[in-house]
Amino acid sequence: MASPRTHVRILRGGGDLARSLHPGCHPPDNQGMPLAFEDRLRASRNTDGGFGPIELAALALDDDASRRWLLANQRGDGGFGPVVGSVVRDDTGVAALALANGAERERALDHLVATFGSNGPGAEGDALGWPWSDGTHGWVEPTSWALLALRAHRPNEAARLADGLALLRSRESVGGGWNFGDRTMLGVDLHPYVQTTALALFAVHGLDPGLASRGLDVLLRRWEAEAAGLLSLAVAAAALRRFEAPAAPVAARRLEAFDPSGADTVALAWATIALGPGLRSLEVP
Repeated sequence: MASPRTHVRILRGGGDLARSLHPGCHPPDNQGMPLAFEDRLRASRNTDGGFGPIELAALALDDDASRRWLLANQRGDGGFGPVVGSVVRDDTGVAALALANGAERERALDHLVATFGSNGPGAEGDALGWPWSDGTHGWVEPTSWALLALRAHRPNEAARLADGLALLRSRESVGGGWNFGDRTMLGVDLHPYVQTTALALFAVHGLDPGLASRGLDVLLRRWEAEAAGLLSLAVAAAALRRFEAPAAPVAARRLEAFDPSGADTVALAWATIALGPGLRSLEVP
């Protein structure tokens, strides 16, 4: 069943676009038509029913059309994501959260359990986490998505859950939060980013209060500095709402007022999640 419409008002000039998204609605010329981020996301659907990065869009929209596309494009190994030559982009964690209960989701979860980063010696010790592509190091974002999916649907996978949390602990930036990969490079501390910190906060919520508290402090200090981009603002707004932070209403209002012209599917999907019922998919026990 499709999720309830996310009513996020944005002013967008042009009656033609408004009429294409809302048949039968004819706003006066030269007046803005209030639309939703969700409307724009649905309008970006390809003719085959998919999007660009379909997994996140499917999670945001929670609709049957997106799930049908996902099921039709599940790889033979149970995973999800594009394959270009020998390179496999693994988006299985996101897809597992978007799929309904059934054999396909179980295959996706099996794939996650069997997938490891190839880290070698490093600060993370024996933690492997999850990679973006086969044969590469575990990274913060795919590890966060995999942790969320397993916490939601395979909470008995204690060893993999412990491994993922260990990797996020080891990759924590000095002072809290997360960069994309390591915490240091060539002896230099790498500063945290809003996007990666916000996503990792979803993954560690309820698992490690100290880790989450430090990450939230970083997010509270940095989100406004990176709010010029829709993606950073949307992910930050979602995490602040998840943690019921005092800044959450401020971030939401700023997101509501954001002009989405030229926004890509990922940013639109996160904005839909941040301001609508899709956030429930990331509120794992």
